[in-house]
Amino acid sequence: MQGVVDTCFIIDWAKYRRREILNNIFKLLLIHEETLAQIKSPKAVEYISQLLSRDIMRLYPWSSSEEEMYIKLRDEIAADPRIPALERPDILCLIIAYKTNSILLSENIGILRVTQFHPVYSKVRVWTSLEVLEQAVYKEVIKVNALEDFIKVVREYEIDTKHIFSRKRLKEVLERVEKWLRK
Repeated sequence: MQGVVDTCFIIDWAKYRRREILNNIFKLLLIHEETLAQIKSPKAVEYISQLLSRDIMRLYPWSSSEEEMYIKLRDEIAADPRIPALERPDILCLIIAYKTNSILLSENIGILRVTQFHPVYSKVRVWTSLEVLEQAVYKEVIKVNALEDFIKVVREYEIDTKHIFSRKRLKEVLERVEKWLRK
């Protein structure tokens, strides 16, 4: 499985005590150089350096045709009032995920809205950290025997990253994990 990471996502995962989960779910993570340029925290720089040196992460080679896609998508986003403004690196990540048929790893609500409303980019799969943790359970990267075990993992993520998941989304994921545990 292949993923594309945006800035906020990879910064959060650099703080997480179980960050090796990403290595166990994804064979390859792609990152754009403009995303990489936004990374300032020493912990995130160190984490990304480790991923790059172990060939788990690679820089994506951006092309002129993709730059044209960016300009078109940027203008379409600006014209759609349902979609909040997005920074250039976030749009680049969305295009990379689309072009490579990868999963976009992002917490950005604007990205989620693009995939809700844009006819072309609605095909892009976006996983937040909560979906990554959920998938880690299904792939048995995280061993859980009860729903409480999964809740503990989620709480660890929230404590480590200071990223609190919406109760509504958490409830939906907990229902799916509970159903999976009953199999």
